[in-house]
Amino acid sequence: MAQRSFLYTDVATEIRSRIVKGTLAAGSRLPSLSEFVDQFGVSAITIRRALGELMHEGLIEGHQGLGVFVKAAPKIHRIAVGDPDNTMVDEIARAGFTPRLTEIGFNQIKATQETASRLKVAVGSNIFRHQKVTYADEEPVVLHTLYLRPRLAHALRSELGHSFVFKLLEQHKLSVASLKCEFSAVPLSEAQARIFRAQPGQPMMRVDYTHLDDNGVPLLLGQSICRADRFVFEVNLPRKTGRAPIRRK
Repeated sequence: MAQRSFLYTDVATEIRSRIVKGTLAAGSRLPSLSEFVDQFGVSAITIRRALGELMHEGLIEGHQGLGVFVKAAPKIHRIAVGDPDNTMVDEIARAGFTPRLTEIGFNQIKATQETASRLKVAVGSNIFRHQKVTYADEEPVVLHTLYLRPRLAHALRSELGHSFVFKLLEQHKLSVASLKCEFSAVPLSEAQARIFRAQPGQPMMRVDYTHLDDNGVPLLLGQSICRADRFVFEVNLPRKTGRAPIRRK
């Protein structure tokens, strides 16, 4: 790395990036203070301040007499099945974290080309967007965004901020015949980075889902931006044999 005057935030950003990318693996020992001083060309005080910031974020932890290690946080195991009782909050709690939901937005917008196509409404139609953040031990781990038609948005409005939508649809006796999910990897935008208290461009997991009724009509659209280092998604797929059913006489 080129020699220059580093602020402690620059050092923290670089070490954080190495942890996110896996260059510094979970559970591994960080270089010593003197090694970091040589790598970055800064004072020991600057390195200590950078490590202190990363400890405050929960990314690293010190062990007396052994050194500083990348914290090995347990994964949140998300099972993607059509079960309204199987909520993300429950799975965060099972992983040993304290879950919390916070609503950050509910507003009327115009349907874009992509949203209109997926929701099967006209481009420019009035729809509602709802957003909330899920925390695990006060760390933001998921940004949830819903797109709803006005009638459904108003029906669910008072409950959206503190409950997950699949459970709400069941409570309101709205039949969900199927759930279509798409998984992808995306970098954090600047606005999203502020929510996650992370750096723009950090890789995240994105899950787009569509709730369909018995007639194949979308009830709503959803999108979850998740910390890729905190979640494991499990999807159980039944095997299709292509064989005709056996008829017994």
